[in-house]
Amino acid sequence: MKRILIVDDNTEYLQILSSVLSGEFETIKATGVEDVLDTLQTITVDAICSDFNMKDGTGLDLLEKIRQQGLKTPFLLMSGDNSRALEQKAKLYYGDFCCKTDFDLVEKIKALVNN
Repeated sequence: MKRILIVDDNTEYLQILSSVLSGEFETIKATGVEDVLDTLQTITVDAICSDFNMKDGTGLDLLEKIRQQGLKTPFLLMSGDNSRALEQKAKLYYGDFCCKTDFDLVEKIKALVNN
């Protein structure tokens, strides 16, 4: 079973998304940038889905840091705002972007992990 790391400081959203995906993936939850960086020192994941705004940084900060570490893990940046600027910034670091309210969010996550 493929392993996906879901990152969001909104623990309710984190739990809901994890529950939805847990039938097809092993889900690991993290609540911020530092939590993810610590987690990635001990495990490997097949994909990362991260919220944009978090208490200890942004999803873009996280994406930049993991790319600087040489990790090529597929990365999906999620935001409540459907922003072209965020999408373009994510692509600079070979990440994907989607709005949290997209009706096909789960399908986008599945495609990210399975490609």
